[in-house]
Amino acid sequence: MRILDRYIAKNVLGAILVVQTLLLGLDLMLALVGELGDMNQHYQITHVLYYIMLTAPRRLYDLLPVAVMVGSLMGLGALAASNELAVIRAAGVSILRIIGSVMKPMLLIMLVSLALGEYVAPQAEQSAINYRIVTQSGNTRVNYENGVWHKEKNEFFYFSTILSDGRLLGVSRYVFDDQGHQTFSMYSPQGTYDSGRWRFDQAQFTYIGERQVEVKTEQNYYWETNLTPELLKMIIIGEENQSPSELWQYSQYLEERGLSANNYLMIFWRKTLMPLTLAALVLVAASFVFGPLRTVPAGTRVFSGVVVGLLVKYLQDILGPASVVYGFEPIMAILIPAFGCIAYGAILIRRAG
Repeated sequence: MRILDRYIAKNVLGAILVVQTLLLGLDLMLALVGELGDMNQHYQITHVLYYIMLTAPRRLYDLLPVAVMVGSLMGLGALAASNELAVIRAAGVSILRIIGSVMKPMLLIMLVSLALGEYVAPQAEQSAINYRIVTQSGNTRVNYENGVWHKEKNEFFYFSTILSDGRLLGVSRYVFDDQGHQTFSMYSPQGTYDSGRWRFDQAQFTYIGERQVEVKTEQNYYWETNLTPELLKMIIIGEENQSPSELWQYSQYLEERGLSANNYLMIFWRKTLMPLTLAALVLVAASFVFGPLRTVPAGTRVFSGVVVGLLVKYLQDILGPASVVYGFEPIMAILIPAFGCIAYGAILIRRAG
């Protein structure tokens, strides 16, 4: 049986690797074309290529479910087309045993997905975003279109980006009184975290009075706040580009302040339960090969795999916002499509058996 396990694993993993490589190459090419329109005197083709390569781990992670679905269909489909699956079954090996042989190499892919989602993809994507923003601006004033807004009580903040060394770039702060009237604003091109507070080497203040506006510049201004570099990184870098541990930490931060954290929790559960989603897709792929797609051409199998993989992804994306509207737990947005795949696959396998 070990020989059978290795043989099936080689075929399935090889097909998944081929599909993943093709999908990643296509995605990188499309991303390159999209970036060419954003080039300027500072952001040249070499910078674009470096930025695109930094985003490769995130793209690899995002494409993994579709690659696993299509690759499993292709690998098992090739065995079925050459009648090898029929010979294996004729030798007394059950469908469940064959599926078990397919699932064993999936454990490696599941571990890779967890490592990518926690340690590799978020850090590489954050580096890519920071590199793009700083390079496009030519290390001068950072473009305002790249940042994010944040609110605390009567204060609104705009942060352009935060670098890996903790430096905060392009900081704007707007303070309002209880009646909603703006009292002053502040802008600083750069800030550093020093002894539990932010230090700005040069901060420009605009004080708004009833009859006049006064502008002052203050050197070495210190800003007392609970926003640490870690929290700011979670605010500035989109939730899709954060690791599961960062998502969980920031969701707890939001809930402690009475704010909704459903979107962060939904993405947290999607990344944490990625192995379950992959296993469900492999089960559906196997059930297709033994069931309705047993005798169809390879192209039909590939198309079916792409459709099912994207359907699961879009269903999870739709159920995420629905959890906010209808008040059910964000984890259900991930479990419902996954268990739906498992149930559908089990029905097809039972019919085929």
